[in-house]
Amino acid sequence: MSNEKLPDSGNEQFEHPKGAAVILAIFFLLIIILWGSVYLIMLSRGVTFYG
Repeated sequence: MSNEKLPDSGNEQFEHPKGAAVILAIFFLLIIILWGSVYLIMLSRGVTFYG
């Protein structure tokens, strides 16, 4: 066995993944914008959901 130290898991402070949160926020904004545009297109064409 080697004499290498294992990292202390309880003493280290890790930063929160800010990049992942930004990517998720951009993704959700894009989904909302795309659905909104489709909704407005359907409203302008007079599409009804009732036969």
